[in-house]
Parts: sequence; structure tokens; C-alpha cells
Amino acid sequence: MSIDSRCKEQLRVSAQMFMDFKYTSPGSEEQVRALKTLSFLVGMWADFLTSEERRMTAALSLGSSN
Repeated sequence: MSIDSRCKEQLRVSAQMFMDFKYTSPGSEEQVRALKTLSFLVGMWADFLTSEERRMTAALSLGSSN
């Protein structure tokens, strides 16, 4: 999955997370859920970017062996 498609996939979730955090009272269930969602998405991006880095390193090493 490309970075572009991953961003588009998460657009609705991130918009809801923003609205829940910004427009609810401090410490509300909605804010806590928004922070948990943010934490989860950051973890997903970390995993995704780590695998992209491995993939690109492997691809570059194939190209340099020629």
C-alpha cells in the first residue's frame, strides 16, 4: 500500500478524531478515544515506514549489485 493510499484510507478516521478532540470537554470519553486512536495510528505509521525502509534498502541493494 502506498503512502498516498494509506493517507486516503485514514482520512475519515483522522477527521473524526480531530472533531472529537477539539469540540468535546477536556478529559471526556471522546477525547480519550481520540488520543487512543492517535496513538494507534502513530504506531501503524511507524510499522509502515519501517517496512518501507526495509523494502527500499533491499531494492537499492539489488540495483547496486549489477
